[in-house]
Amino acid sequence: MRFVKGVVLGTIITASAMMLYSESVDDGKKKMIKKGKQFARKIGIS
Repeated sequence: MRFVKGVVLGTIITASAMMLYSESVDDGKKKMIKKGKQFARKIGIS
């Protein structure tokens, strides 16, 4: 289970970092980070 959490967390971080670099739209960045944090809380990572 620890491995799965690590993979999911890594994927979220990578996706949000790619969005930060590829798009300069503030709303999109904030929304993506918020969704990632909600998903992480749902799984129980943070």
